[in-house]
Amino acid sequence: MILIGDLHGGYPEILSRIRKFKMASTALIQVGDWGLGFQPVDDDLRVLRQTDDFLGSQHNMLYIIRGNHDNKWFWDNRDDFHLQNIRLVKDYEYLTIEDSKILFAGGGISIDRINRTQGKDYWPDEEIVWDAAALKGACEAGIDIMVSHIAPREAWPYTYDPLVQHFASRELAAGRNLTAALEDERKVMSEIFRDIKEAGCHTWYYGHYHASQVEEKEGITFRCLGIGEMYDAGNVKI
Repeated sequence: MILIGDLHGGYPEILSRIRKFKMASTALIQVGDWGLGFQPVDDDLRVLRQTDDFLGSQHNMLYIIRGNHDNKWFWDNRDDFHLQNIRLVKDYEYLTIEDSKILFAGGGISIDRINRTQGKDYWPDEEIVWDAAALKGACEAGIDIMVSHIAPREAWPYTYDPLVQHFASRELAAGRNLTAALEDERKVMSEIFRDIKEAGCHTWYYGHYHASQVEEKEGITFRCLGIGEMYDAGNVKI
């Protein structure tokens, strides 16, 4: 099982590494910000289908959750695309992959949303959505691994870097509170953390923060993947 960090359109490098390392019959899980929605729909679908064919040639399977830099429309309409080797994993979807019970939750807030254009490079439904019923159902079945785009308050990062502070100041001047929104989304993730910990989760992978970090908290290993990072669940960085 290979975990892949944010790509922001940089998928060709990942495909190149898959070819270089002759990966076959491998599950690949991408933690959001693939970049779906930043070009015309037909172009995005063409790329997805070409990637689907490439993965299928070596019996690989790619799972993608949505990040804040993805248009949720693709996930809502995934069944219409008839992809065989790519699964756009919906929020709170529960899958067993390589004998691991995995819960997925996408979404997050774009810190630079004030600079973005709705429907072009920003989508208001980008945020994580709280779904207590879906979470309860997954927890009852037991969880080994959590995959999300953003992290709970208990995990890194613990402070706002200068870039976040810059955009928070701009939003305040425009009558919005980015800091409060960021706190709220991480509170949602902390609620998830509380429940999946009780359900037996031992590992949590996430992206979004553009750095490679690993730590252990309350029996769960948290691993943040940097941009374009590929991490083998066998602890080998590619």
